[in-house]
Amino acid sequence: MSTPKGFAIGLLSVIELTGKDRNKILNNLCTQDLRALGIGQVKETFMLDVKGRTASHGIVACMESKTLFISSPGQAQRLVPHIDRYIIREDAQVRDISSHYQAFLFEPNAPEIQSLRTTRLGQALCAENRTDGEASFCISTGWLGPQSTLIMVPPQSQDAELLELSQKCQESDCQHREGWELLRISSFWPWYGVDIDERNLPQEIGIDDRAICFNKGCYLGQETVARLDALGQVQKQLALVNIQAQQGGQIQLPWELFLEGKSIGVVTSLTKNKSAEGSIQEHWIGLAMLRRGYFQVERAWALDGGCMLRVSSTV
Repeated sequence: MSTPKGFAIGLLSVIELTGKDRNKILNNLCTQDLRALGIGQVKETFMLDVKGRTASHGIVACMESKTLFISSPGQAQRLVPHIDRYIIREDAQVRDISSHYQAFLFEPNAPEIQSLRTTRLGQALCAENRTDGEASFCISTGWLGPQSTLIMVPPQSQDAELLELSQKCQESDCQHREGWELLRISSFWPWYGVDIDERNLPQEIGIDDRAICFNKGCYLGQETVARLDALGQVQKQLALVNIQAQQGGQIQLPWELFLEGKSIGVVTSLTKNKSAEGSIQEHWIGLAMLRRGYFQVERAWALDGGCMLRVSSTV
């Protein structure tokens, strides 16, 4: 087997819901319409608090006997009680299974994944495979672009194919953080706890078409989302940015941006753009939460300190 185009992500936040009302419970807490989410389907969504702010952002994957909410690490201890609080008489149970799995993420063009997607997923977007012990999961995500693939493997798995693939991924240079960040940022996939948190409103992330259904009916925080949709504007928004800086400059995140002495936003994720190597200046690609008036696509700003910032399209 050749070296896979993949990344050893490690632990994620993985929350399991079981029971016949499991999707109903998630639907009551999330911005996506999950009422009719079928087996093998995956949707990106925000989970909101009572004030309509982002309690989390991630994917919901529906299996035959369970539904998973998957997001960046370290959230399950907070989210499980949040979900459980809204289970009253429904047939649903929620638990944290984050520590049960190691996660591996593969690029859409990884040849090993093409075969795996055919045999494991078929026409579905997620699949559960149970051998001896706990099940492993194969899930189509947008984390590294359309049809990138997330594999979650339990330590005691007997799945030889997934174990070999994950071992190759762990041994390869492809697991380096810079490569993962470049692809994640380029695909405009915000990482909860880094780029966004509970202070943000969902429309401030700029992925309404991907993660919000505006006609699904009542859910926790919906009034705030509907009010902001009616207003048609936000005061800040996450943007994909390209930055040119002098060679050898030190950048520490989060990085507050100033224009003529005025703060215009904060860079939350940043990595070097390898395609621009050899230039006199260093080229970076990142995600930044920019104030209103500064997040228009293709606008360029000469920042204080000599850096040039350009807002790029996320399409």
